[in-house]
Amino acid sequence: MLYIKLKKMMFWIGVAFLTSSILFATDSLAASGGLFSDLTNKGAEIFMGMREIIYAVAGFGIMAIAIGGFFGNFNWKWLGAIIIGLMVIASTAGIINYMVESTVITPDMITDTLISADDSNL
Repeated sequence: MLYIKLKKMMFWIGVAFLTSSILFATDSLAASGGLFSDLTNKGAEIFMGMREIIYAVAGFGIMAIAIGGFFGNFNWKWLGAIIIGLMVIASTAGIINYMVESTVITPDMITDTLISADDSNL
């Protein structure tokens, strides 16, 4: 017997609607601020704040590994994890620019207030 499961059908209709609304957004929607403009702005703000925290914590981690090495307990696994993590965080902007095939993140957007002591852009 052939019958339709209403919940399953509604789920797949919702998935199709969300997918089409993301993939087929028009330029008029992008010109008026975009569907996800607030979300992307907050995501960029969170990423920039987290990046500064990650750099500071990684500095303390490298100092701890150096002190451990001084006392004969050098942990290569921790040092490798810190280095790989820093490389991923530092190359995120380049990866995003490569994936979208344009310059979305410019070097002017990546600033460090700790180096210049300029907090006017906060």
